[in-house]
Amino acid sequence: MWSCFRIPKEREEAERHFLENGALLLKELITSFNGISNPFRSFSEKVLKRATKNYHQDGFLHQDLAYKLYKGTYEDRSISVKKFTEEFSQEYIGWCVKEVAVASKMSNHKNVLKLLGCCLETQVPTLVYEFAANGCLSDHIYEEELSPSYLSWESRLRIATEIADAVAYLHNGTSKPIIHRDIKSNNIFLDQHYVAKLFDFGLSISIPLGQTHVDADVTGTSAFMAPELVPTGRYTEKSDVYSFGMVLFEILTGKTASDISKEFYNVQVFDEVEVEIEKNKRLYLEANVVKGNTEQLMACTELTIRCVKWNPDERPWMMEAAKELRRIRMF
Repeated sequence: MWSCFRIPKEREEAERHFLENGALLLKELITSFNGISNPFRSFSEKVLKRATKNYHQDGFLHQDLAYKLYKGTYEDRSISVKKFTEEFSQEYIGWCVKEVAVASKMSNHKNVLKLLGCCLETQVPTLVYEFAANGCLSDHIYEEELSPSYLSWESRLRIATEIADAVAYLHNGTSKPIIHRDIKSNNIFLDQHYVAKLFDFGLSISIPLGQTHVDADVTGTSAFMAPELVPTGRYTEKSDVYSFGMVLFEILTGKTASDISKEFYNVQVFDEVEVEIEKNKRLYLEANVVKGNTEQLMACTELTIRCVKWNPDERPWMMEAAKELRRIRMF
């Protein structure tokens, strides 16, 4: 008799996810930012399914290990909806909660993809971002993908400067430096005007107050990963500088980081490995640089070499790199 008054199982699950995810998110916001964040919207699962036409393949934009990104429409504006895969969902919940906390804090920066809100009713929260009409940076910089959208040197240099500003803000914009840990061209999006937007803060980690590093499990994308991480698991701001340097390498050469890295480590003199690797970096960069303003290219080459130094102490800080890129643009 009472069965008709029971809450549907799907609704029960949605409410349970909402409460559990909401508690985790609140805890993360308090731990990371003393509970302070920029406002963001709460979306229902039903609204996001309608916005994306139930995540129809026609709206598919981008895919990474843990998620798929879909285009949607909400209140007559285009949005990007980040839907995590169900596999390994428990691990992804932690990444997702971290991403909401960091992205909401960083969303005021013009070169960070703006978090509009999230849905806590799904097992892994579903995230909603502003729509970046021109996709990933990686869609526009590689030589083998030459197309009308292949970026000029002037656009590449501007985008590099914008991303340097975003990462510098990540490192210096809050009381505790935040390390992105997965800076790569796939995590840099371009809006309708090709303005760069840093994305994907799920692996981000804060350096504790009064410390210069944080020890953590090594994660990220190997070709962009600083060499000191595998043996030490010690993350510093200079870890991100190395990853940014590899993005600069791609921007300067039109080659992929994985192909570039293979050339780095093609070492013949094994008793001087580090010296050989540093030499290979310079030779490769000078031999493969794209066409453009020669003075700017030479200055950018020197900055890139500094960013990917084997010894992290020899790399510049992100504030220095951003300042240097702004100076180079004035040539």
